[in-house]
Amino acid sequence: MDRGSLVGSGLEEGSQMSTQQRASFFRGHLTWALTAFVGYASVMLTLERQMQRGGGPGIIAFELAGNAEQAQRIMTAWGDRGRRAARRSLQLDFGYMATYGALTALLVDYARRRLGHPAAVCLGVVPAVAADALEGVALLNVLADNDIERNARRARGAAIVKFIVLVAALLYTGAAYLPRRDRD
Repeated sequence: MDRGSLVGSGLEEGSQMSTQQRASFFRGHLTWALTAFVGYASVMLTLERQMQRGGGPGIIAFELAGNAEQAQRIMTAWGDRGRRAARRSLQLDFGYMATYGALTALLVDYARRRLGHPAAVCLGVVPAVAADALEGVALLNVLADNDIERNARRARGAAIVKFIVLVAALLYTGAAYLPRRDRD
């Protein structure tokens, strides 16, 4: 059977799953990933509010501080209670990475299937999660007063990589919904 005859059949080469089964499989996994993400996000937002109660900024400003002076300023504004909330947020962030990483990978996988791109495209999400892990370790070191200048700089660089990769993944996902032009 040639590739052309597989296209309309709902099967791809080497696949035993129908299009309907694949869609159901995707929706099931997407539902779980979205539920885990929303659950984690609600906990993270509670900690975010605790950081801001003392008049300090949220965790993203801390991620992007980039130097010891700015990091110290944020930690001072937080006070002890805000610092505890930030520490807990950063600890929980390691689980949060798994939820947004899985959700983003599923969205990218759906988009790449619509666009006809190879499965390897989904691996593009990995640098965001890896950068977030590096950022989390660096910020925990900042909170522990360990080489604040170096760790604040490292956290900022990792945060920027994370945000760029996530924005690119979301733009890629959005591109799957743009009208397609025939290239005849």
